[in-house]
Amino acid sequence: MSNNVVIRIGDVAVSIEGQVAGEIAPVYLPFVGEGKIDISLRLHRGLPNSVVGEKVFESPPIWTLYRENGRSSIRFFRDMGDLQRTLILPHHLKHADLYFADDSIRFTDPYFGPIIELLLMHYLAQERGIILHACGIVIEDKGILFVGESGAGKSTLARLWDQENGADILSDDRIIVRKQGREFRAYGTPWHGEAAFGSPREARLGRIFFLSHGHKNFTKEITGLDPVARLLTCSFPPLWDPKAMEFSLEFFSQIADHVPFHELSFRPENSVLALVKKIIK
Repeated sequence: MSNNVVIRIGDVAVSIEGQVAGEIAPVYLPFVGEGKIDISLRLHRGLPNSVVGEKVFESPPIWTLYRENGRSSIRFFRDMGDLQRTLILPHHLKHADLYFADDSIRFTDPYFGPIIELLLMHYLAQERGIILHACGIVIEDKGILFVGESGAGKSTLARLWDQENGADILSDDRIIVRKQGREFRAYGTPWHGEAAFGSPREARLGRIFFLSHGHKNFTKEITGLDPVARLLTCSFPPLWDPKAMEFSLEFFSQIADHVPFHELSFRPENSVLALVKKIIK
């Protein structure tokens, strides 16, 4: 069927245009929106004859990135038959083109795999924001982030906060951070972790905790350059793009100048919530 669907994530509106088989993926339904379009994602049947450019990054077996003259081509699932697709990203990113295999029937939709996440990652890296590997909550209208790599406890904390009155979960795995005026804002995303939390809500960023498992609940404030290095480790900037990396480091430095940071070691039980609430008052 022919659809034009608008998905709004991190205050970025993506219009999905073309032939779409099936329904909108359930995790994206809360993010369906309207308004001014930032990116048009145009869908096509039939893969390009060839991918132009030099291979600059690979995340096997899911995707491979090629670049030439500012244009990026991302090949997905290239050894998986009907799953194959190619995303073409021009430098300006006012639009992008997604091509499916000719005989693709079941998987002709843009929601399968990391396609929209990679599209947003490139768009935000053009001095618009960043995606963090983080659990995010909103409590008393403040966005609180718990940053950590896989296994650090983000989904565990999300489940604990979900039982707490007055706390809303933005995501248990991916958070977008952008600067709006003089403040930083945290946005939920549909790219969830094990706990499967994803909300389109946003909030002013109030505090960031770096996670680690421990035998007791413990927290300490961290300052200086350490937060910048930790944020870089737990973020998703285009590592192959020097200009984007320069922006990301500067962006993290600005966050460090405006937002308090703590290290949080915790036991997977409700007592950690009381400790966090005491700090963020």
